[in-house]
Amino acid sequence: MQSLAPSLLLLALLTHPAHADCRTVSVTANGLPVTGIEDMALDAARNQAVLSAYDRRAGTMGGLYLLNLRSLDAPAVAAIPLATGLRPAGIDLRVEPDGARSLLAISRQEDGSATVERYRLDGATLTHQDTTAGPLLCRANDVAFLNGERFLFTSSHGGCGWGAVIQDNVLGGRHGFVGLVENDHARVLVDGIGFANGLLPDPSHDRLTVAATREEALLVYPLSDPQAPPRRIAVPGGPDNLTMAPDGRLLVALHPSPVRLALHRYGWPGGAAAPTRVAAVGPAGTEILLDEDGRRFSAATVALSWNGRLIVGSVTAPGLLVCGEVASGATGSSAPAGPPATR
Repeated sequence: MQSLAPSLLLLALLTHPAHADCRTVSVTANGLPVTGIEDMALDAARNQAVLSAYDRRAGTMGGLYLLNLRSLDAPAVAAIPLATGLRPAGIDLRVEPDGARSLLAISRQEDGSATVERYRLDGATLTHQDTTAGPLLCRANDVAFLNGERFLFTSSHGGCGWGAVIQDNVLGGRHGFVGLVENDHARVLVDGIGFANGLLPDPSHDRLTVAATREEALLVYPLSDPQAPPRRIAVPGGPDNLTMAPDGRLLVALHPSPVRLALHRYGWPGGAAAPTRVAAVGPAGTEILLDEDGRRFSAATVALSWNGRLIVGSVTAPGLLVCGEVASGATGSSAPAGPPATR
C-alpha cells in the first residue's frame, strides 16, 4: 500500500479544483443587500460589470446594478443601482463602434410573461431605449447580441403555461429553443433543446454555443447554418450561463444535482444548499475550476474572470464568490475579449 501513496497524492493534486482560494463578498445597493446575482456582463475596459439580480425565493423585486470590480478586495462592496423594480434574468453588454455601451436584459413580469429591454449605458446612467415583447419570449432565459440590431435569446420551454413546464420538467420533453429577434420580430431559430439556458454566439468562428441544462451538454451549432445538427459536448452537470475566455475556452457554471437545485431553489426540505461547480471547456477537454458542496455559496449560475480572479454569481446566494488566480480571462459579454489583465 505504501507504494501507492505517491501516486494517490499526485492524482489528488492534479484533480483538485484550481480555485480553492475563494471568499464571499457582500454586495449592497442603497444600503440593502443584493441577492440572486444570476448573470453578469463584464466591461473589462472600464473595470466594471453589470449585475442582474433579484431574490427569487423571497419574491422581492431586484434590478440591474453597476459594480466597480476594483472594489472586490474588500469583504463588502457597494454597487450602483441602474434600474430597479425589475425581475431580470439573462443580460448582455455590447460595445458599439463609437464606444457607446448597449445592454440587453430579459425582464420577467408578474403575469408570467417576459420582455427584452434594451438600454444605453453612459457612465452610471442607464437609459431605456426599446422593449421587445411577444408570446415567444414568455420563457426567455438568456439573451445575446448578434450585432447592433439583431439579437438571440433562449427559451427554457416550448410554451407559456404550466403544461409546457410539466411536459419538459416532469415528462422529460425537449422543447426549449433559441429565438432570433430582427426588425422587432421574434422567430424560432433552432428548437428541440432540453432546457435552453445560456448562449454564446461567436461569429469569428461561425459557432453558436447553447447550454442544454437538462441534457448536461453544450450544443454547438454553425452560426451560419443553425439548422445543421449540433456538435454535443457532455459536461459534468447541467450548464447554465456561458462566458468566453481569450484562449477560446468557455467558462461554464454547472448544476451537478438537479434535485438538490430544485429543493434549494424553492426552499423545500433538504434544500439548505445546492452544489456550486465551474468548469472551463475547450478542445483539450473540460477542466473543473471550482467544485463545492454549496454550504459557503450555493447554486452558481455564472462565472467570469477579471484581473486574475474568478467571479461567481448565484441564482439564490447573497453577494458574490471571488476566487484566486485564473488561467484565462473571460468577457461574459459581446464586447471583444482582451488579454488577461495583471494585478
